[in-house]
Amino acid sequence: MYQWQYDKDGRFKLILDDITVIYATAKASDVKGRKIDSRFSELKAESAEDGDLTLVFEANNGLRLTEVLTVVDDIPYAKCVLSDVTGTEVETRDLIPLVADGNFGEAMPVWRSLFTKMLQVPFDNTMWLRFESVPLRAGRTSFDMTVVLSEETREGVLLGAADFDVWKNAAVCSATDARTIEMRSGVANEGSHDNAPHGTIIGTEVESSRFIVLYGADYRQLMVRYGETLKKEHPPIQWTEGVPFGFNSWAGLAWKLDEHHYRMTGEFLRNELLPASYQNDGFNYNNLDACWSAMDEKEMLAIKDECHANGQKTGIYDAPFAFFGKEEARKNEIPGVPGHIFDEILLRDEYGEVLPRVDGAHPFDLSHPLWKEYTKKKFDRFIEWGYDYIKVDFMTHGCMEGVHYDPAVRTGRQCIDIGYRYVDELLAPERVGRPFFISLSIAPLFPAGFGHARRFSCDAFGTYEDIEYILNAQTYGWWENRNLYDFNDPDHIVLLKSFGMEKDSTLGEARARYTAAAIAGTVMMLSDDYDRPEAVERAKMFATNAEVNHVAASRIAFMPVEANGPSASHAFTAEIDGTQYVAIFTWDMAGETVDLCCKRAGIAESKYRDLWSGEVFDATNGVITWKTEGCDAILLKAE
Repeated sequence: MYQWQYDKDGRFKLILDDITVIYATAKASDVKGRKIDSRFSELKAESAEDGDLTLVFEANNGLRLTEVLTVVDDIPYAKCVLSDVTGTEVETRDLIPLVADGNFGEAMPVWRSLFTKMLQVPFDNTMWLRFESVPLRAGRTSFDMTVVLSEETREGVLLGAADFDVWKNAAVCSATDARTIEMRSGVANEGSHDNAPHGTIIGTEVESSRFIVLYGADYRQLMVRYGETLKKEHPPIQWTEGVPFGFNSWAGLAWKLDEHHYRMTGEFLRNELLPASYQNDGFNYNNLDACWSAMDEKEMLAIKDECHANGQKTGIYDAPFAFFGKEEARKNEIPGVPGHIFDEILLRDEYGEVLPRVDGAHPFDLSHPLWKEYTKKKFDRFIEWGYDYIKVDFMTHGCMEGVHYDPAVRTGRQCIDIGYRYVDELLAPERVGRPFFISLSIAPLFPAGFGHARRFSCDAFGTYEDIEYILNAQTYGWWENRNLYDFNDPDHIVLLKSFGMEKDSTLGEARARYTAAAIAGTVMMLSDDYDRPEAVERAKMFATNAEVNHVAASRIAFMPVEANGPSASHAFTAEIDGTQYVAIFTWDMAGETVDLCCKRAGIAESKYRDLWSGEVFDATNGVITWKTEGCDAILLKAE
């Protein structure tokens, strides 16, 4: 059982049975420049009961820091509260309830070893950010959570935020000792795409986020437990209609999207793929992405009606938090909001200037009532048109720091919480009158629980590089599935060629790309140009394997066998309907031999059949050996 104990000199520690997990201190500052550090402050009060601990420190400058350390259902939490001894208000953007020290005498090997790594978690999934398991180094920053881990033994310590409605949080390696990690509330920088400083909070008492600390022999189980803990407090909105199978237009068509391609794709999905198992409960989706507005509206809706008449569902696209118009378009009237222009709802800095573009777009101010009116007009139109699914993109823009229209909204996290709740409210089935799937595309990892799915990577197409990139997200983000979001979205599945690819993918790349999507836990959206006969053949070859599609329909995210630095695990495992499955990948175009140790992978020494080729692999010697001639994948089922 976990318990908190006070040590001395402003230091406290977390104990698990007879193991000291961390020694820690706390500190904070206000906007006046006053600082307080538990090590150099007077302990005014201490209260300990049943593993919980409350410590009150006061500094000579009048600041008071209350450290609240609790254990709930054997989950340790830490937060701090900043106040002034006079009872006057304090203003701050800098609260650090945990300065977690691993450099102490009885520290576990995972803290002491020079081979120890920390998981750097990106703030969001734009601009091809990725997860990275890297050595500890002063200044390294991981947003909201990290795991200090040994890749060899899997021993780990997880430190992660539990609250995401006020502060942007981060784990930062200290400048004084890289093995000291500061869990901070109030972090805004290039990593969060911010141009303005983190907003401040004012009050007689200002609380940090709560942070969770977990220790265990397998860091993977810590991540699952962390996700399950967050799920209890921030449950994702549920989707009971099963895994969506279908098509998304972006990768395959992009700016070529037109009525011909939209209609032809719907017919191909319906006539060729649906009868051959590429479906869920007898239907699949034909979804529009960006560029749909260039189509003729009357014809677009006619094709949508054809899809519905033939038992299919349809989806559309929007970027409700971001303004992509040219600078002169800022003066244009907001559609559906007469008498008002876009410039009124753009987020500004403290000098009144519109924030610069990030990833091509200015952020909207989601606290502005005109933004709500504009968004309601758009989404009500999608509902009226009869769509069943929406991909909402560039959601990070709603989280950017600035000066908001509503003075009560002082931080980016407070703002995006408003935006997410409004989107979910507008598209709630009770309001729409039918199930309406919400897929977050570019979006922060936290706050979670909004939308049905979140893409766990940036755009991913069909090359060997895309395979590795998607698997990086699977390696370090598989646990998000059904915990933070009901589905992990592995992005559009390119089996031949996207607009961003120089040449067609190989058969091995196509097989690996489809397999990576099937094990994600998952949303299955093909994306190719079916005017090309080769694209039609690829889809028939890979999207009609009923056993692989059964894996995808299970909604189970496969767990990585290994961490692999800034890259990805080559192998992933899962149990589906009581049967063991193993997915193995290579992304070396020169080919390689993969040896998977069954004991290390936690699987039985048995015979396994590849669902793609039918080849049987005998693992009775304790090792599965697979030799490839390039990027490829096998998906094994225990026999």
